[in-house]
Amino acid sequence: MASEPRDLRPGAGDVRALGRWYRRHEGAALGAIGLAGLLGSWELAAILGVINPVILASPSRVGSALARQWRSGELPADLATSAAEFVVAYALALLAGAALGLVMGLVRDAEYALDPLVWFLYSAPLVVFQPLLVVWLGFGFWTVVALAAVLAAFPIAVNTLAGVRTVDPALQRAVRAFGGRWLDELIKVTLPAALPLVLAGLRIAAGRALVGIVVGEMFSANAGLGFRLTFYGARLRAADVLVPVLGVVVMGLVATQSVRLLEQRFRRGWAA
Repeated sequence: MASEPRDLRPGAGDVRALGRWYRRHEGAALGAIGLAGLLGSWELAAILGVINPVILASPSRVGSALARQWRSGELPADLATSAAEFVVAYALALLAGAALGLVMGLVRDAEYALDPLVWFLYSAPLVVFQPLLVVWLGFGFWTVVALAAVLAAFPIAVNTLAGVRTVDPALQRAVRAFGGRWLDELIKVTLPAALPLVLAGLRIAAGRALVGIVVGEMFSANAGLGFRLTFYGARLRAADVLVPVLGVVVMGLVATQSVRLLEQRFRRGWAA
């Protein structure tokens, strides 16, 4: 059988390889192109004087401010503070929210008793309680953690409750029919069935926890990205303000993508 004719034109193999790479990474490539176009347009508008640098600094000025804050140690310290607060608050929210949702899902009387309070706290803008947390805990680390944990716990509780309620009762009866105890039913049926909704709640909770960190640091801390936002904002230093904004965005991306990767890992495990 004759082989297919080869394209002997110079660079033809490179073009085909580039086309295959683009098809595999089309989403990332288009995203990078769009981001580059936005930054380029932004920089050009600043050069032409369309944008007032006092109101919105150019990307090059933001880059210079970022390098300056990094070299001084200010940005690494703020990132470390906010990240530590986020990790502690998120862990507390996961423990409290999952436990609350599980109890409400398994015990009907507990659901009836706690449901109004949970939905009130889930729907209400809980940042209004921040001054009260300052009265209770003072300024600093634990006030920020408490606000972020409260904001993040209730999405996890609501999604855990919904996940427990989606469990097929036939599977629970099957476990009991084969002599399984309530703990076997919980571990082998209830938790695996509820896990997808719990992970969805974790994604929502990550964003709410980050909001709590920023708001808490803006009004009740002297360190962290939120504190740095108010510090430079009060001095009208637009380029320096955008550096902690960028840090918050990066933290949010890392948190949400980490939960997404965890969710994908569990899904591959279930498919296997």
